[in-house]
Amino acid sequence: MLVLLLVLQQSVADSSPFRALALPPPSPARSAAGVPGPRYWQQRADYTLQATLDTATNVLRGSGKIYYVNRSPETLEYVWVQLDQNIFAPSSLSGVLNQPPLQFAGGVVFDFSAKGFTGGITVDRFTVAGRALTTKMLGTMMRVELPRPLGPDLSVTFDIAWHFAIPPYGGGRMGRVGSRFYEMGQWYPRMAVYDDVHGWNTLPFLGAGEFYLEFGDFDISLTLPAGFTVTATGMLANPSIVRTAQEGSRMARAFAAPGQVVQVITRQEAIRHQDMALHDEWRA
Repeated sequence: MLVLLLVLQQSVADSSPFRALALPPPSPARSAAGVPGPRYWQQRADYTLQATLDTATNVLRGSGKIYYVNRSPETLEYVWVQLDQNIFAPSSLSGVLNQPPLQFAGGVVFDFSAKGFTGGITVDRFTVAGRALTTKMLGTMMRVELPRPLGPDLSVTFDIAWHFAIPPYGGGRMGRVGSRFYEMGQWYPRMAVYDDVHGWNTLPFLGAGEFYLEFGDFDISLTLPAGFTVTATGMLANPSIVRTAQEGSRMARAFAAPGQVVQVITRQEAIRHQDMALHDEWRA
């Protein structure tokens, strides 16, 4: 009887919300609380990419290079790459789960069904020094076998090319409205995170959750039809080409007065551009 009581007490203690958390033991990389230690490390991934949006076929095509540095103390035999565009592919876990729409304050709804759209990314090239690498897709993740083991403090440069159809009704931050408005939150193959806590982070992208990536630099070139306006982070390298003189003047005024709200493109101008795009679409 005493043994039974002890067992029951132990089971209750293990399920209690007040039980002690099973924190990992401290290491030179992190303390037990997760604070970076004297030997903390983090991988690096730099991207040099070019992409073209074809509004006639609603396909994005891209190519470029990924410079990946192994700063971990381990030798890597393979790497993992995120292919978030495969969220609507037949092999995606998202399609199997059939997630209900997420509803946010203000009536914003994220529907991950894509209303029947099926499609994913096609990786046209994934090479190192001209050598094609062995890859295996698992939904929104792809495992890439390295041509040779990548030891600590060594780097490798991947040469990549890809394309995918943009869904007419996407989920979250991927989709389009006709051929006039595109939201491209996940548009290029990205190196998955490798850290000292979980190793490779290979959880699939489901749309309802966020993601995190390795730090690195981005050099991006985008080619779009004339008249399109791109909203993105980063520093614009060719403002005199893609901005009007008036827009350039407004941007200069905004940079000269931090904290001041300056409309680079006014509401009236945006409406006029939209009306012109509609007219061109109907005429075509």
